[in-house]
Amino acid sequence: MYYAHTAKDRDWEPLREHLVETADRAEGFASAFHSGPLARHAGLWHDLGKYSEAFQAYLKLSASLGDEVHQSDLRGTVDHSTAGAQHAAKHGPVGRLLAYCIAGHHAGLPDGEGETVSCLRGRLGKVIEPIEAAPADLKELGRLPIRPLQTKHDREKPFALAFYTRMLFSCLVDADFLATEKYLDPDRSEHRVDGATCNQLRERLDRYLAEKVNDATHVNRRRAEVLDACRAKASQPPGFFSLNVPTGGGKTLSSLAFALRHAEEHDLRRVVYAIPFTSIIEQTADVFREALGDEVLEHHSSLEPDDPARQTVRSRLAAENFDASLIVTTNVQLFESLFASRTSRCRKLHRLAKSVIILDEAQTLPPKLLAPTLAALRELVVNYGSTVVLCTATQPAIEHRESFPIGLECVRPIIDDPHALHRDLRRTSVEMAGELTVEELAARLEEEKQALCIVNSRRHAAAIFQALDDPNALHLSASMCAAHRSEVVREIRRRLSRCPDEPCLVVSTQVIEAGVDVDFPTVYRAAAGLDSIAQAAGRCNREGKLTGPDDLARLGRVVVFDYDAKSFRTVPLIERAACRFHEVAPDHANDLLAPEAIEAYFGLHYWNIGGDLGQGWDKGAEDRSVMECFSLDRSVGLRAQFREASSAYRLIDDAQTPILVPFGEQGKHLIERLESLPEAPDPKDLRAFDRRAQRYTVGVFDRDLWKLDQNHVLLERHGRFYLGNPGAYNEQLGLDYKVLGLDAEALVI
Repeated sequence: MYYAHTAKDRDWEPLREHLVETADRAEGFASAFHSGPLARHAGLWHDLGKYSEAFQAYLKLSASLGDEVHQSDLRGTVDHSTAGAQHAAKHGPVGRLLAYCIAGHHAGLPDGEGETVSCLRGRLGKVIEPIEAAPADLKELGRLPIRPLQTKHDREKPFALAFYTRMLFSCLVDADFLATEKYLDPDRSEHRVDGATCNQLRERLDRYLAEKVNDATHVNRRRAEVLDACRAKASQPPGFFSLNVPTGGGKTLSSLAFALRHAEEHDLRRVVYAIPFTSIIEQTADVFREALGDEVLEHHSSLEPDDPARQTVRSRLAAENFDASLIVTTNVQLFESLFASRTSRCRKLHRLAKSVIILDEAQTLPPKLLAPTLAALRELVVNYGSTVVLCTATQPAIEHRESFPIGLECVRPIIDDPHALHRDLRRTSVEMAGELTVEELAARLEEEKQALCIVNSRRHAAAIFQALDDPNALHLSASMCAAHRSEVVREIRRRLSRCPDEPCLVVSTQVIEAGVDVDFPTVYRAAAGLDSIAQAAGRCNREGKLTGPDDLARLGRVVVFDYDAKSFRTVPLIERAACRFHEVAPDHANDLLAPEAIEAYFGLHYWNIGGDLGQGWDKGAEDRSVMECFSLDRSVGLRAQFREASSAYRLIDDAQTPILVPFGEQGKHLIERLESLPEAPDPKDLRAFDRRAQRYTVGVFDRDLWKLDQNHVLLERHGRFYLGNPGAYNEQLGLDYKVLGLDAEALVI
């Protein structure tokens, strides 16, 4: 008898049972994209290397040592994945796809070529113990059918085949994990129960919207029309859709209504709602939770693990592999997973087949990664039966046109006349104020009772806030931990909801700009891209309730100003976007937020940059092209550098290090907890600590981390940094570099 796993309290698991169960699960997962038989082979072959005397001896040694040694100390001492990869690779180009999956089912998808033995070429050439003991019926070839993949051009085939391999890999690693968990941790496995279906969620949402009573204002009537349009278009076949609704037009719940009804009409399995900024994801999840109850799965880095209102045991498990009907996540989590090589990030990918994916603020996708991003979206729609909704307050900037050849084709608008909707929902006027110094801007803000000022860097926001010298003023930026920002947003809403006479002056970076539902009569916005200015306008007169002395409706004021860019530098992308805005502004002074102005802006910012975006614009931090990581070879088929592509595809270039800060009693307690951990803590305890600490950390760029470290501001334990000087965390500003006596570089959002 050969075994797959051992446990103290039960019989050892026969290897054949594990292989068959993994194969059954993988086949079921891959059936969503008509590839069940191929995934089944991956499941049957992934652990063939355990049919070896060396691995069985390893199991016996591991069991005999018991608690005397960590399992992680023994893990990897016997290579059991190479045998299955070598067996698969004997069966031609299709078998080679499975070889990538099998070779990487523990360590992650490998590169095809490389200088180390960990690449697929090295693994396939490795001398290993034969697996002659494996039953013939498990090793038999059977059929290895590959589903024909639709591509428009031959040059798209390598990417499509690599994407297909990653989807098969997802089916395998999720199936293997779940099958292993069922044996090793049956209690945990039993918590993986099914939640509400899309049909049930649609019924709940309809009841909620029917019971929701809104004032019969002009804005609310337009919102009702948007909802009606979304419901009407939901019956159309799956594919690409655009929902172009001005900020404040009710697109959040309307897009969800479209998605759930569309899923019900076309037997799609789930809705994934992707948001560009972590800072606003909780608000969107709360809106959905109010309507649908606890069936909303939040998946993001700022999630508080001990908050029972946001997480349950079932939802924590479902977050591992998107096993839920409604997921709210971030663009970073979604798109970087689509190009990931690690098993933990790839487990969820197969769940995206036959799903509705809503991209909130679709125009925020970074230009330099558009080629691979749009290619991945095309794959999901064309070859995996999904629907993608480009949800935007301006317009779908990523649609195909002559000057933008890599754009998405056949995008169907949900709103038939977005220009008319813009005119009907116009609640603001945009005016240009020229360059304003910090002091001039502060003086203008002091004349307002309630006003919001949004700038492009943390440093600029801190300077304006301090120039106000107003004890009632509020500040928001990423210098503050997520728990701190949430507290400030609650206070802003409290003040705005009471009465127009409640003082509420707020200085913020872009963390407030998208999705944070606040309603100011006046908004000042530092020059940026026109899409960012439109987002800022969405925080102004949002409900259209402003009136003048004659009680007639009046427009809110959005004031765009320039600033000393040398003193308050920001990232090049924002600087370029601001230049594009200044180019189009003179021609559209009457209405800078009109669709014609937005189109002119994106014509400069995205479409007319020249050349093929796949040849130079999809570069990662180390100038490696994502699209060039995949090619076809006549003799072996797919050549894929999966790890290179994963490293190159980073939505956030400037990696930041989290610094634990002493905000509130919980922040101080977490620092005490970190200091009290033993010298050799259990890795599970460290992971649990990281989850709890996430909302009490501030991201610091490498250049600033070095300065803090050199000035002995930071302390470090178990690879986690925390603030050694509590006075450096200000209750209003967050991490305060001035207190530290440091002249920090430009800090963005």
